[in-house]
Formats: sequence, C-alpha cells, structure tokens
Amino acid sequence: MELSQETNTFLRQNLTCGLSEILLDGLPNKTNAIQIGDRFYPSSVLELHRPTGKYISRLLVKLFNAFSRKGIIRYVGNACAPGLFFPELESNQGIEQFKNLQKSCPIITVNTLGHQTFPDSVTVKAEPYMVIDLPKHWEKFEDYLNAFSSKYRVRTKKVYKETKHIHVQYLNQKPPNTWAAQCGSLLAESLQDKTIAIGKNLPALLRCYQQALGTNFHIVGFIDQGEIIGFVSYIIDQNRMFAMHLGINRRADVQGKLYQRMLYTLVEEAFKNGANHLNLGRTGAEIKSTLGATPVENSFVVFTKSKALLALFRLYVKFVQKKFIYTYRSPFKTSALQPADANS
Repeated sequence: MELSQETNTFLRQNLTCGLSEILLDGLPNKTNAIQIGDRFYPSSVLELHRPTGKYISRLLVKLFNAFSRKGIIRYVGNACAPGLFFPELESNQGIEQFKNLQKSCPIITVNTLGHQTFPDSVTVKAEPYMVIDLPKHWEKFEDYLNAFSSKYRVRTKKVYKETKHIHVQYLNQKPPNTWAAQCGSLLAESLQDKTIAIGKNLPALLRCYQQALGTNFHIVGFIDQGEIIGFVSYIIDQNRMFAMHLGINRRADVQGKLYQRMLYTLVEEAFKNGANHLNLGRTGAEIKSTLGATPVENSFVVFTKSKALLALFRLYVKFVQKKFIYTYRSPFKTSALQPADANS
C-alpha cells in the first residue's frame, strides 16, 4: 500500500528516534553521509552474515559482502540500528536524487514506510513494525491489563505464573564484562536461522549501543538459577520507547512462555519510563498483536541504474521473497481504549 504524503510524514516523524544520529555515529560499518535533496543522511556499508544454512547461500552472502566492502552497495542509515529513522525520499525520482554518490556506488538501499515505488528501483516488502500507543488514561501496567478482555487477561496471568521463578535484572547497571558476552551469545542463538545484517561481533555491538546512548539504553536480563537465559534491550527517547535486541535460550523456553514474558516486560518498562509510544520492532507480528500492537507497513527500496540488476531484483521479489501473511488479534475491550468519562 502506497501511503499518502501526509500519512507517510506523520508515521515517519512518529517512528523516528531522536537519538538515531548519535547512535549511528558510534556503530560499525559507517561511511560517508548521503545527500537527498537538501539533507544529509548517515550511511553505512551493508554487511550480511549467515550463521547456518546451505553452502550456496553462505557463498552468496560472502560474495555480497565483498561487493559491499568495495563501496558498490550503500545503505542509508545503518542496518545495525534498524527502524530508528526513515529518510524522506523525493517522489518520482530515482537514483539521481542521491546527490553526492561516487560512480563506484551503483546500488543504494533505503528503508521506507508503506510501499512506495520510484524509478530505477525495486521495492521489497518487509515485515511490519509492531507499535503500541498507550492512552494517557492508562497510568500504570495494571491499567493496560485491565483493558484486556477476560480471555487475554487469563493468558497473561498464566504467562506470569509459569515464569515466576525467573528474576529480572537491569544488566546495563552492571559492568559490560558481566553480561555482554552472554547476551551476545543469546542474540546469536535467536538469530541463528536467519541472514542478518548486524555483524558478527554481537557483544561489541551491544557495548556500542551502551557507549553511544548511555542512560537512554537499557538492557533487561532474565535470570534463572544465576544464569542469564534471556534479555531484551530498548532505547528511551523522551516519551517514546524502541525495543531493539532480544536474545533467548531456546532450550529454556520450549513452550514460548519466556518470550511472551519478555514482551510483557517491555510494556511494563514503557510505563515505568513514562513512554506513551512503544515500537516493538519487526518479527513476531502475530504474537505482538496479542499485546495490543498494530502493524506499520514498511519496505526496502533498492535503487540502481543497472537494468540487469533491476531485472534480477524483480525476479527475486516475484519468485523468491517470502510472502508475509499474518492474522492480527487485539486483546482489548473496545470500551477500554477511551477514558471512562468518554463512555458515559
């Protein structure tokens, strides 16, 4: 769906993290800024990593990275910090809208909201961002739960009951050498079946976030018998909260209750930090909808002047790319979304 310009502008402003440029300046793979119109945006070398999979898929990833490191492929923003800002592209313009490109960079990738199309490009649909807007009349987590229908309240209580032996700790308040390696391993375990673009050194990536953002970056650990079996991280930007990383010990969460508890904890943290907008990120769209999250469609636009590459990208979109089909659910009673006096 191609969004109207007004809707696109509203969503872009609402989903953009004001701390993104500070963070991107401290992340690996950064390179020269890219100019679009009158604005300069940070950019990076895009590097993929495939921990598992067939030999041919890993070979293709290595080939992609070899081209990327030569400056042939550039990413506007940084894939190590997805979903924090969305450049304003110029309508009806192709790759010529990028003003300061070198001739050695024929491929540009940009994350956009909706499903916009441009000349000299292919738009690839991605998983939606799942966001929760918390009404002002919900002052605490219990107000949020009380807005659930009885079926979802019962499910939530069961999740908390079955994970009551797990302790929650703020790991970012401890020295990084006590948690970074363990959290990096858990993040790698969670991503082991996917092609990822956040680099191989995941402990170093988490430390980069902490060093760049300081007290605006939080890591919540889930501890069982002294062992970190899961963690979630998030960024606080005034009254908005952005969930970033989630790592989990799969053997400790066979039934998925820990994962659900971690998601509920993110909502709890939103209330504790006074946030009224929570971006839960991509992936797990259906289960996140049961927490009250709604989807914001997003895409990646790949620009190139090469007709041969455009043809290949279009073949990929048509025949290879995974189709995203979800069943969204809402846990809320309709009346609970409005203040009590509005229903009288």
